[in-house]
This record gives sequence, structure tokens and C-alpha cells, in this order.
Amino acid sequence: MRLFATKCSGCMEKIAPTEFVMRALECVYHLNCFCCCVCDRQLRKGDEFVLKEGQLLCKIDYEREKDLLSSVSPDDSDSEKSDDEELDIKPEKGIGSQGKGDDGKDPRRPKRPRTILTTQQRRAFKASFEVSSKPCRKVRETLAAETGLSVRVVQVWFQNQRAKMKKLARRQQQQQEQQNSQRLGQ
Repeated sequence: MRLFATKCSGCMEKIAPTEFVMRALECVYHLNCFCCCVCDRQLRKGDEFVLKEGQLLCKIDYEREKDLLSSVSPDDSDSEKSDDEELDIKPEKGIGSQGKGDDGKDPRRPKRPRTILTTQQRRAFKASFEVSSKPCRKVRETLAAETGLSVRVVQVWFQNQRAKMKKLARRQQQQQEQQNSQRLGQ
């Protein structure tokens, strides 16, 4: 059983042979683990969802993400990446691009692997983000220890999440302004 037991793709725990499961392609989930990684909504039989890089997204969140990314970079062919999964580290001010190519990337340095968060890691980050969008160093270190990630990955996730919230707020404000101008036009 220990060697050949099927593991849940959500929580990575063993699935007992008597348990009910949900399947998505080659992934198998406990019923409770079969939920959207963004809104944590339990997905049921017949619900439409997307399995993206091992993460489940309900149709609503997938379309929101797709719309958000297309509005930000409509001509970018790399727009399939979600904001909360992508960990971009911007260079600090004052650092030049000496010895680098035209695009500012060092051709000798290999591309860093993308960090994919598990459901538990994402939940821990989101819970902490609800308490404070700018956690202190101790909180970041505690989160890093709990999730098994580096402090830098935790820090960058919070930076990306703040940017995402700012972008969503800006977009919502633009929509409200459009609605107000349409009402005035009528």
C-alpha cells in the first residue's frame, strides 16, 4: 500500500481504496481537495473547470484570469501564465544592464525554474494576505518555514499579489467610470 497507493493531486496524501475520488485527466483528487485553487469553491460533477499546470480553476476564475491577462498584454503569446503563480523578480534601482544582451537578460545565466505552489501553500499565503498585504519579516520567515519555500519566494508572492490587487482595483474603477459615463449619456 505504501509503495503503490494512489496519491491525491491536491493534498498529496494517500487515497484509500474505499474513498470516493474525482479525476481530471491523469490527476486523482479526494472529494474535498477537488476545488478551485483561486476561490476554493468545491467543484462537483458536471462543473466546468480547467486543469492548468496541475492546478484546478473553475470556469469563472479561468475566464477572469484570461480576461485580465488579455487586457494587460493582448499581443503577448505568453499570456497563459497566471499572476499568482508567476514569480517575477524585478531588479533593484541603480543596477544597470552592463554585460547583458539587448533585452536586459544575461545570456550566460540559465532561466530560473518557475515556482509552482501547492494548494496548501497558496491557502497559507492567501490567509496571511487577508490579515496583512505587507507582512513583516518574522511573518514571512514563519510562512517560509511552514510552506518549505524560501523567504524570497514568499516575499515575491506578496509583491505579485499586491500588484494583482492594485490592477484589479484599477480595472474595477475603469468599469465603474464607463458605467457612469454610459448612464450620463442616456
